[in-house]
Amino acid sequence: MPTVDRTEWNKIYAALARGERREFLRYLKDVQVAQFEEIAQQLLKRESGSAEEKSDAMRIKLHHIHLPKLVEAGLLTWDSQQNQVTLTTLGSQLPAELTDPSLISSPTAGDRRKALD
Repeated sequence: MPTVDRTEWNKIYAALARGERREFLRYLKDVQVAQFEEIAQQLLKRESGSAEEKSDAMRIKLHHIHLPKLVEAGLLTWDSQQNQVTLTTLGSQLPAELTDPSLISSPTAGDRRKALD
């Protein structure tokens, strides 16, 4: 993994704070390069509400919130002219546990007690 300083890790953790962005990165790890519309459709699968409302809302969130956060963290690049999103080397090398917290085993009661001591 490329060398990442403390400030960059803070940006990465902030970018990974939302489930939509983690899901987006998992999708990109599989395909490497995607069109904006593909990403919107992938994320729409998890939204509730009318199809038109959620479609518009997702595109707005992707364009103004999610994509800029992930670009700022150095996890992907976004060519807005071609509506193409590409995973960066850093993004592709993130440990799977950072994008899919279900892969992390839960601590036992004894481990939790030790951590509190």
